[in-house]
Amino acid sequence: MNNKALRGVLIGAFGALILILIVAIVLLVQESRNTGDSAEPTAVADNPTDEPEADTAVPASPTVLPPAIVEILPTNTLEPTSTATATAVPTETPLPTNTATAVPPTSAPPTAVPVTNTPVPPTNTPVPAGPQPTNANGIVGQSFVLQDWRTSLTPGGQIWYEWRVGNTSGAGVPYSTIGVMPRRNGQDIVAWYQNNWGGNNDVMPPEGLSWPSWMSIPEAGDYTIRLVVCFDGFQNCLSGGGTFFTLSQEIPVSIR
Repeated sequence: MNNKALRGVLIGAFGALILILIVAIVLLVQESRNTGDSAEPTAVADNPTDEPEADTAVPASPTVLPPAIVEILPTNTLEPTSTATATAVPTETPLPTNTATAVPPTSAPPTAVPVTNTPVPPTNTPVPAGPQPTNANGIVGQSFVLQDWRTSLTPGGQIWYEWRVGNTSGAGVPYSTIGVMPRRNGQDIVAWYQNNWGGNNDVMPPEGLSWPSWMSIPEAGDYTIRLVVCFDGFQNCLSGGGTFFTLSQEIPVSIR
């Protein structure tokens, strides 16, 4: 065999070796792919197996919660039992009943109070009755009041009053003086008498007469004043020789 033929044999053998290597590489690549595909389904299978396990764990947690709520409710019901023990405190209320028994004896002494009122009526009996109004020849008093808003109840102060008299005779009635008489300790003080009308042959008209005026009392003390009329001559009446007829109730005045 010559060199040319040997060269051809070596090239053929070398080519066959390369072909074998290529086939072997192809087989290895296919085998690696098959193993990779088989590994993916196993991983996928692992994932679904994990999900059901998580689902089974979820229902387990809510089953634990309801018992905890049930245990809290009975603990609240125990609180009214403590209030029931507080109701036992009203058993101490009998104490006020003992204090109430002490009250009746304190109300007993007031029964002695009416006894002190019995001596009072005798003090009202000795009130002296002053001169009472009368019809003097048809002249009657209709009103006699103080004008408090301008009266000064001091020694020498002005005591303002106003009076009104009527005439029941139906005709004119002559009189000597009409005025106000002060009275102290049951005695008229003619010296302090205040003449309002008189001294001029005066006649009371059928319609009567009204008049405001004032008088003064020079000394301090308790007095009464009243409206009077006299028919026995003007000067005689002023000197105390005449009779004064009372025409009104007395008004008490205290000069201070």
